[in-house]
Amino acid sequence: MIGLSNRLLLSISLVVVGVGAIDAFIGRQWDLLLVFAFSIVLQLVLWFRQRASRVPVTLRPDLAHWLENRSQRSGEDFDDVLDRSVAWYQHGLFVDDEHR
Repeated sequence: MIGLSNRLLLSISLVVVGVGAIDAFIGRQWDLLLVFAFSIVLQLVLWFRQRASRVPVTLRPDLAHWLENRSQRSGEDFDDVLDRSVAWYQHGLFVDDEHR
C-alpha cells in the first residue's frame, strides 16, 4: 500500500465529508447536515491533535535533507525516520547499566 500520512488521510476525509455536508445543506436535510457537521468537528480535532504532542525542533539543513531522502527511499514517514535516528543516537550515548 502507498504510505499516506495520517494528516493526508484526514484531509481527504474532511473534503469528502464537507461535500456531503454541502449536499445535505442544499437538499435541506438538516438531520443529515448535523451528522456531517459533527463528523467534521471530530475529524478537525484529530487533525489538530496529530502534531500537538510533538516538540518543534530546529534541524540543520543537511540533516533535514538526509532525513527527507532517507524517508523517500524507504517509504517511511519523515517523523518515523527522525524518531528512530534520535533513539539510536541516544542509545549510543546512554547505554543501559545492564550492558556495561
